[in-house]
Amino acid sequence: MSSKVLCNLCGSDHYSVVYDTLVKGQENNFSDSYKITDHSVNLAVKIVKCCKCGLVYMNPRPAREKVLSNYTHMVDDFYLQEEAGRRESARSILKYLRKIKKTGRILDIGCATGFLLDEACKQGWEVYGVELSSWAVDYAHNKLQLPNITQGLLKEVNYPDNFFDVVVLKDVIEHLIDPKATLEEIRRILKPTGIICCNTPDIDSLVSKILGAKWWGIKQSHLFYFNKSSLNKLFEVTGFVPLKIRSHARTFTLGYWISNLLSYRPTLRFIQSFLDQRPPWANKLIRVDLGDQVEIFARKSRQLKYLHELERPEEGNVQKQPMKVCVVLPAYNAAKTLPQTLKDIPRDLVHEIILVDDASCDNTVEVARQLGLKVFVHEKNKGYGGNQKTCYKNALESGADVVVMLHPDYQYDPTAIPQLIEPILKGKADAVFGSRMMKGGALEGGMPLWKHNANILLTALENVVLGIYLTEYHSGFRAYSAKYLSQVNFEANSDGFVFDTEIIVQGVAQYMRFEETPIRTRYFDEASSIKLWPSILYGMGILKTLAKYFLHTHGIEFKQFK
Repeated sequence: MSSKVLCNLCGSDHYSVVYDTLVKGQENNFSDSYKITDHSVNLAVKIVKCCKCGLVYMNPRPAREKVLSNYTHMVDDFYLQEEAGRRESARSILKYLRKIKKTGRILDIGCATGFLLDEACKQGWEVYGVELSSWAVDYAHNKLQLPNITQGLLKEVNYPDNFFDVVVLKDVIEHLIDPKATLEEIRRILKPTGIICCNTPDIDSLVSKILGAKWWGIKQSHLFYFNKSSLNKLFEVTGFVPLKIRSHARTFTLGYWISNLLSYRPTLRFIQSFLDQRPPWANKLIRVDLGDQVEIFARKSRQLKYLHELERPEEGNVQKQPMKVCVVLPAYNAAKTLPQTLKDIPRDLVHEIILVDDASCDNTVEVARQLGLKVFVHEKNKGYGGNQKTCYKNALESGADVVVMLHPDYQYDPTAIPQLIEPILKGKADAVFGSRMMKGGALEGGMPLWKHNANILLTALENVVLGIYLTEYHSGFRAYSAKYLSQVNFEANSDGFVFDTEIIVQGVAQYMRFEETPIRTRYFDEASSIKLWPSILYGMGILKTLAKYFLHTHGIEFKQFK
């Protein structure tokens, strides 16, 4: 049985015919089985284009029960013969994803035999998959030892809200009975900072237009046919913002490429015979971008109607056990102010305090040890940024879940630590900055007017370039989650004062979540402060960092932001 359908994108029933190879009286002669590697030509299909939104789809199409049955009973041993190439294609997707997400939970919908998930597992991802084919699921379970592969439909699994860091739809969305509903379900289970990756044949590609209805992208198992525009529209109406749309290259053996070309040019059979006698040649992997496969990476939209979803705590960040809070003190000549700073730290919330001395000229180390702190000493001065690197490295090694960076010069008020760490403890933020600019705290605390105004100007520029909003980027009182510090490459940052800005930019590049809390500051003679010329150099360093980030987002990559 077949059924007529409305446009999945806009609901219209007004369409024009793109291809119609159905024979009159045989409209219900759809295939009784599907294979991933089926590249038959001259198929009986009717492909139409919505006159309202431009979505291309099969109409009529097989009944829902028949489609699901075909996938459930699918067996495709030929698919396994191209394992090496399929794994290489998977690695290319994972390589790009790692620019955005280091690791986390990844879900592959329509994961087939699990090659992509197996590659992801090797790279440290926590992997999950959904697949209809019982043959493919058995292979993933028994051959690849991937336990978290579920047979069935995505909606039936009922994953928790905000559960996944990445969701992949590799050559899947064109097979879905209801792509729109599937993307809405993905938005529910994707974390606020999560990424979705989807690739599919591009019906507007040059190859498709040349081959017409004989194009290998035309299959009875393909219920929808997208181009860049319609795919972009579908993502936007389901609550996603595209980050990148590009062509997707595929990797197969030379023998596989030639065998598929034979359907179009039987005269090439002599090449296949030649390759059959030379297995090393036939098995050579060839990566080809025919421009007929579109790939999109997207994040959740921040429209008003979706904000309630974005503000829910991420499932993966909700801790059942108390989180370990570590305060790190990057110290230089802080012997006079250290005791007072330490006295105001709320010990009921802080589990460990680490001081890193940057070759002080006074007795900071002796005072710190007398106060019972864990102390690390630089034999030579490494600078403010170099000090922080040692602080964060040792805090992570100590098992900290939340790391608070506090200057030990008593310029910042340690009693604000509970407010600083609360958003991280609740899973609402990855980094929280104490802001001197909120509620007039900077001028009230004695900040020089020239420094206050320079702070405002630099912050405004940083907000414009980075596309976020903070009232201050330059506070020395801040808290990071262990996730934040583990995923950004802070070791690649400057050893100077610009480190504070660089680590924020790295977080923006990794789609971390930021919050601020107002703090009081104290400016007095013993407190450390950057003088005019170093401040100018600091400002120039910030401009350089912003320029690098701008270039990074426009295709010139910097290792620092990966």
